[in-house]
Amino acid sequence: MPSRFIFSLRFSSKVLVKLAKLSLAMVLFMSLLRLNLFMLSAFAKVEHNSFLEILHSFGAGIRFDILIFGFLLIPIYFILLIQAICEKWPKWIFIFYKIYFASIWLIICLLSYIDFFHYSHHGRRMRFAEYSSWTPELTWEQMQALQTNQALFFTISTVILLVLGYMLIRGLQFGQWKDEYSPQKGSKLELALRIVLPLVLIVLAARGTVEAHHLALEHSQVSDNSALNEMALNAVWCFDK
Repeated sequence: MPSRFIFSLRFSSKVLVKLAKLSLAMVLFMSLLRLNLFMLSAFAKVEHNSFLEILHSFGAGIRFDILIFGFLLIPIYFILLIQAICEKWPKWIFIFYKIYFASIWLIICLLSYIDFFHYSHHGRRMRFAEYSSWTPELTWEQMQALQTNQALFFTISTVILLVLGYMLIRGLQFGQWKDEYSPQKGSKLELALRIVLPLVLIVLAARGTVEAHHLALEHSQVSDNSALNEMALNAVWCFDK
């Protein structure tokens, strides 16, 4: 007779897959934020760069975006593993997961919004030093330096992406782990795959590369144009730099 642990572990895998899919959707949304940055600001700064260089910048940007959610999924993985071992799945924990991702998405959108006006003015992403001295008045001044339609379109698009992310989070359905009962007995291979494989994938995502060194600033250097290189980064990654 299979133990309750394997059922609990299977359910934890199910929850993790749902959260991983949500993370991938948010990576897509971050790419759309970068596309807005390109269309509304960076385009004029990179008009002499080739299409392949611009495409390479977007590709590098996806790696930096995945890195963010790789780090965010690390604590989620261990919480789920503890739950699987304890075989406890209270309803409040699913609310916590939703609040966790909703808070993160709000922070990403806010930082990206502030960073847009800094990038438009300076041609580079904000770093921790700029965030430390940031004031709403500074963003307002940078906003006024742009054309009204630029600021308005980016504001509207950011709000739309914020709402879409919130809707995805709110619509998450995790089910109940008791539905995972099955006559199938878990093998050692299944245990290894459900415990080790997700951790390996999450760590790789958080590192951003399979190379000896993790993803770093040099991985955004796709051309001689610093504005294009900076576009590959994201506001969250630059926050502690």
